[in-house]
Amino acid sequence: MEIKELEKLPVSARNALRPFLGELFKAYGDDIVSVFAYGSVTGADYNPKTSDINIAVVLKDVSLAILKPALKTVRAGLRRKITAPLFLTPSYIKMSLDTFPMEFMAMKESRRVLFGEDVLADIDVSREDLRRECEYQLKGKLLTIRQAYLEQGLNRRALERLIKASFRALVPVFQNMLRIKRAESPPAEKEEMLRQLGEEFDIDVASFLEVLRDKKADGRIAGKAPESFLNDFLLQLERLSDVVDGL
Repeated sequence: MEIKELEKLPVSARNALRPFLGELFKAYGDDIVSVFAYGSVTGADYNPKTSDINIAVVLKDVSLAILKPALKTVRAGLRRKITAPLFLTPSYIKMSLDTFPMEFMAMKESRRVLFGEDVLADIDVSREDLRRECEYQLKGKLLTIRQAYLEQGLNRRALERLIKASFRALVPVFQNMLRIKRAESPPAEKEEMLRQLGEEFDIDVASFLEVLRDKKADGRIAGKAPESFLNDFLLQLERLSDVVDGL
């Protein structure tokens, strides 16, 4: 079974995916409708040391019995930074666009179809579904960050991990707030996307940029205690959560 577009991925990802996909083809053969890579592995922000490789496998059926043959393959893939694939069906995708609009739009824009049909080519989501999920994610993250701070605030390294994990989870929200406001795709490069976010919504994204650029796990961000970043981080999120209602 021929693999498409693999050469457009980074070398380390290609080397990991080639045998992984071979095992999936052996397990599922003609039952595979599509396989596509998505997320950071398809873009300029991919780092082979820290980035995961995300793929989706679209099958005609995804019952537990169908998934079982992939268990050993998935376990081997985890050792090569291939996350457990999303196993989907065409009907699940169609019926879930209103539930996960942000996730499916992110997959659509970053996808590389490695095998079979381009099942995301014609999908679209409503502006209101997208706005509603952005609001839910922003306001929910504010609550969970404050709660986590109370639990972890005395541990500097844990606080750094909290900020970075929260930021990564919110990047799709930032991207889609720009998409809603401008009715166009946001920049793929994260620094440029953040700059435009600041301009469009009149917020200070300096702390966001520092969190994005900081690659060390040393209990500090840009050489400073993470708590100072958390305070500004929350302030800007609060401003965005006020804005999202009016989008």
